[in-house]
Amino acid sequence: MVQTTLSWGPNGFKSNASKPNVLKSNASIPNPNTPKSKAYDSTGLETSDSNPNTPSNSTTSNLGNSRFHNQDLRAICHETKDTLPLILAQLPTLKPYRSTFHHMSSAEFAPLRPENCPGFTLPAQDTEAGRKGTRIRVYDQDSFDAALELQPGTTVTSILPVASMSDPDTAMSNTGTADASSSSLTPSKPVAVLNLASERHPGGGWENGTLAQEEALCYRSSLYLSLHRTYYPLPLLTLIYTPRVLLVRDAISRGHTLLFPATPAADLAVTSVITVAALRRPDTDDQGLYARNRDRDTMKQKIRGTLRIAVLKGHRKLVLGALGCGAFGNPPEEVAECFVEVFEEKEFQGGWWEDVVFAILDNARGNRGGKNGVGNYGIFYRALDGLVV
Repeated sequence: MVQTTLSWGPNGFKSNASKPNVLKSNASIPNPNTPKSKAYDSTGLETSDSNPNTPSNSTTSNLGNSRFHNQDLRAICHETKDTLPLILAQLPTLKPYRSTFHHMSSAEFAPLRPENCPGFTLPAQDTEAGRKGTRIRVYDQDSFDAALELQPGTTVTSILPVASMSDPDTAMSNTGTADASSSSLTPSKPVAVLNLASERHPGGGWENGTLAQEEALCYRSSLYLSLHRTYYPLPLLTLIYTPRVLLVRDAISRGHTLLFPATPAADLAVTSVITVAALRRPDTDDQGLYARNRDRDTMKQKIRGTLRIAVLKGHRKLVLGALGCGAFGNPPEEVAECFVEVFEEKEFQGGWWEDVVFAILDNARGNRGGKNGVGNYGIFYRALDGLVV
């Protein structure tokens, strides 16, 4: 087998063949002369894979969207699926398929109790050192890359007791889904990453070769194993919590190279993932804001649910994103403001987290991009970067 890698060049993504890998896979690059097929973005909406008029706020349009690119990513999808069983055979206690399904309106999601707040404070180098809280940072960055920077050394070995690495735990909930909520906190609790999800399709369009944030997470990790089809379609105020997601690839900007077997299975990084779907194409007014207050309120409920589950599961470091601001068509200025308003609620003040990062790949280019630009990154940067929560 030749390992499939992608590289970024002036004309978009290029496929490269690396030296033969010891892994065997059925992944292959389809014939570029085959008939053009439909592609789907992370919302499940049909998209054109070569349409030059793709809206500038579409995450997929920014990452290169050609037929050859989609075929490369289909091969990456197949290779990921073929490789994961080989890795997981060495990690019988990791159980990355474990996940739990949560209704945000349940008693479990009652407001956080202030007496349970750990009271993290700003570090000594901060101008307000000692103040309770953390200072939000907004980066033009891939979500998993942001998580890796926050958690160096958080690997399979660091989160699983050595004695249990080959001693499978078979405990399951009465629904047949492994119960992640019973997991005890570990010294190396992974970063919790927000998956900007499709409510219709597990993993969005990753099997069709499309690329938005959810697809990027699936190409690169074991996430799709925990997005069980029985959960879908996701009801409005629900989320999926996956405690252990194994990272098996490098970022697409660095070639999407498989990390295994060069990196031993036990040394691969692990994160947790919170899967939340935004409203699909809500109505907006002439100013580009939510036309209905109830849609704005729903977005804030989803944000509260995300923050509460992170606390309930013991996570002290978060990687968030521009929820619903790509193909789902939510207004980025207002979504960013919703995050600000929720973070400023008394419930979330007082130092619940050590780090809160927004990882948002800039979807505006040239002089329209950057911190002062019109893209999602610039909008969220101006609204949230430096805010203490």
